[in-house]
Amino acid sequence: RQLDLVAPTAPMQIESAQQLKMTPMKTRRPDYYYIYYATLALYQHQGPIWSEWNVSLKDVLPNLQEKTGSLEGSWDPSRGLAETGGRITSTALATLSLEVYYRILPIYGFRGDEKAAPEIKVRDNDKE
Repeated sequence: RQLDLVAPTAPMQIESAQQLKMTPMKTRRPDYYYIYYATLALYQHQGPIWSEWNVSLKDVLPNLQEKTGSLEGSWDPSRGLAETGGRITSTALATLSLEVYYRILPIYGFRGDEKAAPEIKVRDNDKE
């Protein structure tokens, strides 16, 4: 519905965001596929539910990242599609989740939480 530009204040949109909020990220055996798509959906939705999810995201995912050894910087595949795809898939999905605000802009703009929006600098290729 978001891509059909249904307003984020529509009951269907609010219900969907609340459903995602009720299914939080797991700190043991996380489903990185779920985390990625929930992050993408809630980022597009914006508002207080996104703000809460984002705080949790920035706490949970870095804590699950390998800190030492040859696997440093990667995420252990735990379950679901990421388990099937292995360490590369889980690491890609975790990284994309953490980078959501650097890759796309919210469909509806930043709604009431402009301070949480990162400053995006665009390089002018014509001047270089």
